[in-house]
Amino acid sequence: MKLNGFLGRLKTLLDLIRLRNAVIAFSGVYLGAVVFASGAPIPQWNVLAAAVSAALILGGGNALNDYFDYDIDKVNKPSRPLPSNRISKSDALMLAFAMFLIGLGVAKSINTICFLIAFFNTSVLIVYAVYSKRLLLASNLIISYLVASVFIYGAASAQTPGVWVNPDGVKLAVILASCAFALTLSREVVKDIEDLEGDKKAYSTTLPIKYGVKKAKGAAFLAAATAVALSLTPILSPTVGFNELLYGIVIVVTDFIILASFRTEPNVNQRILVFTMTLSILAFLLGISIQFITHP
Repeated sequence: MKLNGFLGRLKTLLDLIRLRNAVIAFSGVYLGAVVFASGAPIPQWNVLAAAVSAALILGGGNALNDYFDYDIDKVNKPSRPLPSNRISKSDALMLAFAMFLIGLGVAKSINTICFLIAFFNTSVLIVYAVYSKRLLLASNLIISYLVASVFIYGAASAQTPGVWVNPDGVKLAVILASCAFALTLSREVVKDIEDLEGDKKAYSTTLPIKYGVKKAKGAAFLAAATAVALSLTPILSPTVGFNELLYGIVIVVTDFIILASFRTEPNVNQRILVFTMTLSILAFLLGISIQFITHP
């Protein structure tokens, strides 16, 4: 019974911090670092520390967001840990700030740039949690920036002071972050459409509430189309040490799924968009796979 209770409590905490998102952030840091290094060895401990700190800070942000979204989630997502009373609001709040502090401490051990990014992102996460439902499109842009910054954060952790920066690595890292920004923006707007009824009851100001579902869906599709166009850049502008064939096969399939997802209902659409983010990461990993063959 004690073991079952412990496992149940652990599951509640992992649901609260969104384990899947934390894993994606962890992986994203590594991908940003490897893409930026462009075949050169990466400082393993620095990148690992960056990945851990990113996962911790993101997890803290998710817990804090649920704390402030308690009333909305009672309508939109009653099965979430807080509205379902699986964890108290005070415990969620303490967990959030504990994760923030530990994440910042780890980031400080890497380098100054990583600490500044981590500190800025933590501040943004707090502002987002408190004011997100009143910021209209700005809240969607904030989340999009935070997701994209994971890859930049990884790149910053891989930079060794005094070592020459490979412009090809910078180009790929920027493309990766830009794609992540546009696709996340699309997903966030679609999610607002899905949460429309609960957001109305909470007097939130979101794009579909302000301008209607049709215009919001059009904006989401435009952001997704932008991500698709950006994803083709590594194919149209080849980079030394990047496998355009393997990357292209996966990314073209991914792009098709992204565009086709807009023919589904919002709840399905936004889940498909999350899935395509994982596929996009896989595409970039395959693209840089030649580096591991030529630089064992």
